[in-house]
Amino acid sequence: MRVIATLLVLLALLAGCGGNTPGATVEFDEGLKKAVTELARSGGSRPLKELSPGDWTSVHVLLGPASGARIERELGQPAEVEGDGTHDGDYVQDGNLLVFRRDDEIVRMVSLGQTAALGEGRYDADVVLTARDGAIEMTEPVNR
Repeated sequence: MRVIATLLVLLALLAGCGGNTPGATVEFDEGLKKAVTELARSGGSRPLKELSPGDWTSVHVLLGPASGARIERELGQPAEVEGDGTHDGDYVQDGNLLVFRRDDEIVRMVSLGQTAALGEGRYDADVVLTARDGAIEMTEPVNR
């Protein structure tokens, strides 16, 4: 009986150890992909917050494929990479991965599949996407 009780305690401890890695499951966002490719094709500019609303304060844009270790290094924090476009903790798509954060908390991770239209980097929530010669430039307002 003691062995069973000990095993139950060990299982409970182990179950509590795995959930501390911050992150969100990577999801493919067809609507955002279409909006970005249409913007690049037709021209103009739009705030990213308009194309991808939500409770986020910054976005980190990466270009895949990217290992989980590289993603963590770029973000400066641990991140669990799983979901659409991932395999064994790595982002395996050739397109953009957008990591939306509220302060330092990852609230959403979005794959654009094979679309690689956005420049890598960290941007605040007021970033504007501007089409220039079929590409997208990401700029933040000068007057903050």
